[in-house]
Amino acid sequence: MKTLRIYISIILLALLAPLYSQNENHKERTYTYQERELEYLMKIWPGEYDNVEQIDFDGYLKKDTSEKGKHERVHNFTKKITLPNFGAHVLYVEEYQNDMPSNITRQSIYSLAADEDAKAIRIKIYHFKNPKPQLSVENTLSFLTDLSPTSPLLNKGCDLLMQREGMAFRGKTEQKDCISSTNPNTTLDYQITVGENDYTFKEIRYDKATGKRLQDSEQLSAYLLEKSRCFVCMIDFPNATNGRPTITKYYIPIHDQGGKFEFDYEDGRHMVLGMRNTWSLGMQRETFVIFIQEDSQKGKTLIYSWGNPGADRIGFNPGWIRIQCDLDTPENRKLQHALRPGS
Repeated sequence: MKTLRIYISIILLALLAPLYSQNENHKERTYTYQERELEYLMKIWPGEYDNVEQIDFDGYLKKDTSEKGKHERVHNFTKKITLPNFGAHVLYVEEYQNDMPSNITRQSIYSLAADEDAKAIRIKIYHFKNPKPQLSVENTLSFLTDLSPTSPLLNKGCDLLMQREGMAFRGKTEQKDCISSTNPNTTLDYQITVGENDYTFKEIRYDKATGKRLQDSEQLSAYLLEKSRCFVCMIDFPNATNGRPTITKYYIPIHDQGGKFEFDYEDGRHMVLGMRNTWSLGMQRETFVIFIQEDSQKGKTLIYSWGNPGADRIGFNPGWIRIQCDLDTPENRKLQHALRPGS
């Protein structure tokens, strides 16, 4: 019996020897601290962001809306893309202001890499010379395929250096004399902070000739954008048989940081469906809200419903309309369309 065990052990060693040899020749790749930081930043940064709550708080504080340097409403898309010409870690960034997708204020490609010498993550920025809405009007990004850093469609911006700050990352322009893309007589220090659920940015501007900080930079605090969650909604109108709202008129995407969808009701009235994660001052907590307003976002509120932040569904059914919103996933989209096969 002992001889048999020895014989089996010899056979197993002979079979496993090539594997041991292979592991010695192909050791696991070691990652530097900055490379691991880069992987984490690429995980938490992509998403949609909006500062609709900041605009509301500006209103509560009765800030002068005519003040130079006041906050504008900003919506941001940051999407991870594959673009080998720009490196292994690439983001597409698109921003528009004042709830107008055509009002593009930033359309850029960010190329990220670990910079061991600077002990930071370096971001090389390439701005589109003629910004045009893409993600904001639900276009694909197929036009990016053939781009390279030397493309005539792009201008090279100033590099950002990002470093860990608690559970977030803070970055600012490396060059102290970064020329503003909108005013050649102005230099700027562009500062951003990226967390798991929020994104902030600020431009500090200086007079190029004197180096003096400009007044509007003194007045303007950072833009505070919260990461939004995307939902898909069914909007059901009454059917002719019994008047119950069981005919799905629209299947629409919407986000929970001030997203909206405009439509006409069957009696001709124009309405706006809105979704917010707004701050309930009286209860000192955030509240997930969905509502319909008549005519515009400044119109009369016809109906609303609320729930916990983080809820994956919300809706209402007052009898004359039915709204069902579910977190935007392939499965939920499929289930919604299966719910009303005749619509």
